[in-house]
Amino acid sequence: MSLEFTRPLWLVLLAALPFWYWWIRPRERWGLLVARGDEAGEAALSLWLARCLELLPPLLRGGGVACLMVVLADPQLVRTYEEPLTEGVAIAVAIDLSTSMGARDISARASRLQAAKGTVLDFLEGRSDDVAVVAFGGEALTRMPLTRDHYVVREVVNDLDSRLLLDGTDLAAAITAGAGLLRDAPHRSKMLILLTDGAHNGEGITPALAARAAAAFDVRIYPIAIGTDYMLARDIDEMETVLTQAAVITNGRYFRATDVEALELIYEEIDRLAAPSEEVVVRTEFTPLARWFLLASVPLLLLGALLRGSRWGVLP
Repeated sequence: MSLEFTRPLWLVLLAALPFWYWWIRPRERWGLLVARGDEAGEAALSLWLARCLELLPPLLRGGGVACLMVVLADPQLVRTYEEPLTEGVAIAVAIDLSTSMGARDISARASRLQAAKGTVLDFLEGRSDDVAVVAFGGEALTRMPLTRDHYVVREVVNDLDSRLLLDGTDLAAAITAGAGLLRDAPHRSKMLILLTDGAHNGEGITPALAARAAAAFDVRIYPIAIGTDYMLARDIDEMETVLTQAAVITNGRYFRATDVEALELIYEEIDRLAAPSEEVVVRTEFTPLARWFLLASVPLLLLGALLRGSRWGVLP
């Protein structure tokens, strides 16, 4: 906390106050002759009290004028606070709903889609980020825009079904839809988690071009290829090439999951990569003080004038 002045040059006027007091102070040749006697002695004030009454009016007037000079300098009290700020991450989750996601090669108890839904919900558990959900197959569909209501996100993810969309794997549409949801997010960290089990077979723009558009919005893509090598042998090379390229373009990272345990470890790694950003924000608060100095000058000037006009100011 400190005291600052907006117009400090006005404080130079304070240097004139000593010269003003020197000019108005009583000289030794000034005074009033009075008769000495017992009655005069009884009526006279003590020396120290008389001296105080002599000095008090100019001191009060000088204090009032000094307050007015300080008002001209516009004083203000400055307080500086350091506030820690933790900012979450904007996350868009794009899940492949093609019919091949119904395969049960990564777990005996769950299909690829069921495993994908379960692990992503476990990943979001305990986080306070804004989350959006995109479903894609032969086309992309926004199932939930960015929201912090994770109960709604959970319901949306649980309701994902391959019958919602045309069959296929349009990775470019998924990237475009996810990046579009994150485009105007105020977060400095934005990530698109893209989970799929097939190579791109959509029409229109390529996944690489969609990834470049996502990079322009500062969106990082974290693609996850899910499925065993045997089941994906036909197009695994092409899929990995496309997904790796999307990750490299956006400064993200490509992952490969051949079973549920690997998928859980991948989300643990993404959880570390999606750590909230922390920074210290310095906030400065200004409190004007000019009015208080102005209010203080009024009683000082009035009291100085009243005391100077009284009998103690005229004849101490």
